[in-house]
Amino acid sequence: MRVLGTLIAVVALVAGAETALAQCMVAPPGCDSGRPTGLLATFACACDTPGVCNIGAFCSGDPVGESCPDTGMNATCESRMWHARNDNACIPSRQAGLNPATDCVPSATRFAPTCPLTFTLLTRGTAQFRNVFGWYEVTGARPEPDALRVMLGCDAMPGDTAVLDVRRDPDYRGGEIGFFIISPEGRSGSGGTASCAGGNCCASLERYRAGEGFLYVSETGFSDDGSVNHLHVYDSTITERKFYFAWEDTFGTSNFDFTDLVTSVDGVECSGAGVSCDTGAQGACGAGVTRCVGSTLECAPIVRAETEVCNGVDDDCDGEVDNGATCPAREVCHDGRCVPNCEVSDEFVCDVGFECDAETGFCVEVACRDVTCGEGQICRAGVCAGECEGVVCPHGQECFRDRCIAPCVGVS
Repeated sequence: MRVLGTLIAVVALVAGAETALAQCMVAPPGCDSGRPTGLLATFACACDTPGVCNIGAFCSGDPVGESCPDTGMNATCESRMWHARNDNACIPSRQAGLNPATDCVPSATRFAPTCPLTFTLLTRGTAQFRNVFGWYEVTGARPEPDALRVMLGCDAMPGDTAVLDVRRDPDYRGGEIGFFIISPEGRSGSGGTASCAGGNCCASLERYRAGEGFLYVSETGFSDDGSVNHLHVYDSTITERKFYFAWEDTFGTSNFDFTDLVTSVDGVECSGAGVSCDTGAQGACGAGVTRCVGSTLECAPIVRAETEVCNGVDDDCDGEVDNGATCPAREVCHDGRCVPNCEVSDEFVCDVGFECDAETGFCVEVACRDVTCGEGQICRAGVCAGECEGVVCPHGQECFRDRCIAPCVGVS
């Protein structure tokens, strides 16, 4: 019975791997100048320490055990590669971490630009084409050249970055975005030549407008060669709200290495994310923003519980605002500010329309003294209204429970 259970578990794992592999279709690592190549090697060099790779060294002779002593544990990286006994001297056969053949996210074709985005070029692999990379706003149709926004040009080198706050672009209409590359491949009839147009391997939007090169986009079916898949998307395993975009750049075909242009994008979410939400927690901890974990949406808190201070926010998330918040002598915490205690101050006088409450030392609005509002409402000028009704927040902030919050600050 125990053996049968083990067999069933193994079959389930293999079936899942075959399904993912059919979706990802990534070639195994190769070798160039004595170094492993391919998407796995790229991810093994995507680390929290710049210039470091989790690729173990080959060992000659007969190592003790099944693996070489150097197992590639050099930093925190997306993937790791190391050699086994009697291994290929260039290409390690052992791996761990993000697996290009099984871990792509097939449904990630459109994204929500919730916060400023940081694009980083990781590699161009061994590709002859010097592609450009950028974004466009999703409309449900194939993007026209005027809608394309280049972020990384053909002269961008690995390590180069570009930062974009899409929401500040005057042409941005507030929708989801997609990504694209443009290749410099020559055209022959309705197909490509697999070589650089006019001998110039540097792609550009201007050349594409003039009829040279091809456009490949993240939305399936809108690329120049139809439904051929040119992009795999991977969700980072070590950095939240970070994705990798691995592109193939040959018209109508692929060698499946997906390293012709690989970029990382920080601060972007998949479709359905970037929307304000309520985490269900009390106080400030209730303010959240939807984010994607794999293919599942979750409401991530914008702030964590902290020591209560006088700021009009339930900082410690216990359900009470400013309780226990301290102020200087002869002052009280009221409406998120330390103000003079109107009961003990000889100089402070309440504003017109307000009167001093002897018990609390607050200046209270006369029109609201006997008004009781329902949950989610506050009294203004004697009338109960929604907490965010009539509240206008600065750019980049949203109203949540009568306060303006910045979804891009403190998202965990």
